Amino acid sequence: MSKKFHLTLVRHGETDYNLKRMLQGQVDIPLNETGLMQANAVGKCFSEENISHWFSSDLCRASETCRLIKSHNQYAQAYAGNVMLQTKSDERIRERKFGVLEGEPDNELNRAAERAHMSPREYTPERGESEMQMRKRAEDFYRALFKQIYEECSNHNTDGYCANVLVVAHRGLIDSTCRLFNAKFGCQFKRNPPYFVDNCSTSCFVVNFPPSCNGDCSTQFEERDDSLDDYLTNNWLDGVTIKCTKLETKPNQ
Repeated sequence: MSKKFHLTLVRHGETDYNLKRMLQGQVDIPLNETGLMQANAVGKCFSEENISHWFSSDLCRASETCRLIKSHNQYAQAYAGNVMLQTKSDERIRERKFGVLEGEPDNELNRAAERAHMSPREYTPERGESEMQMRKRAEDFYRALFKQIYEECSNHNTDGYCANVLVVAHRGLIDSTCRLFNAKFGCQFKRNPPYFVDNCSTSCFVVNFPPSCNGDCSTQFEERDDSLDDYLTNNWLDGVTIKCTKLETKPNQ
């Protein structure tokens, strides 16, 4: 029997930095009133969704969005004491770190990169990180997630078990995820990345594990020590396929 799971990515709600079009990065800015309303609106959309795993960036704008979404979910509320349903906070799915540029107008990244004769994705601000470094973090997170879900599928006693994972993260991280899924797993989109992902928009995927994994192939998901230059070309998770079932660039209302 094939093993698969559903994955939904949600961008956090609006903050004052978003409203003022400032580079936010890893500055821990809370949701504003609009962001709170957006998160509650998404929560109502997911109120009857049987979500089995909850993950969030550890930055408060993401964790608060996740908390509000979860507060509307009837399954999460009914089984609030279930350890499996506890939200897992993970710094690997933080927004890209912009270092000294955090708090500056968002076009300052393009200006700084241009002065350095580099693309904004390649440019590493002082005390910050490049897009590639953020993407490496994302890969580490997804490798661990895929391994966890694969092992749960293998050990589950009920035929047809299908996990339903919700991840609350950030615009840059979600855009990088789309690039990763396209490059690694052939995930097709109606248009090519990058995407402008609005606050509290959703992206939905189905992840299929290799049909050849009749036994235990969980070692396929182990972490590797590939350099940033090499990791895009390694063959981790050979045979996994990912299909995008929904890509909403506007928030759910």
